[in-house]
Amino acid sequence: MEQPVTIFTIGNGVLGELFDRELERVVSDILDLNTKADAIRTISIKIAIKPDENRNFGMVGISVSSSLGQPKPVGTQIFFGKKNGKVIAVESIPQQGEMFDKLGPRSIVDFKTGEVTNE
Repeated sequence: MEQPVTIFTIGNGVLGELFDRELERVVSDILDLNTKADAIRTISIKIAIKPDENRNFGMVGISVSSSLGQPKPVGTQIFFGKKNGKVIAVESIPQQGEMFDKLGPRSIVDFKTGEVTNE
């Protein structure tokens, strides 16, 4: 006896398996602290049916995909200068000591107060 095709029977149940796989990816992404908590995640189901010329049967393609949250931006602070005559960029690490070659007299601006000091 032939069984009518339903969302549960198509491809011998493969659609449910594919959906479960994508749902697991989405939930893992939601639990990942490196992604934005409020980002919208989606699961898309696509069923493509291409009938033959006589319209007696059709080839069916089944796919399930997901769209995950974007990673949260990470901020840091880097300093630019020259060391031994070469251009470098370094992150702020207090134990570094002298990071750059001496540049001579310069002005330093405190961006919070707007105060300018000369070295």
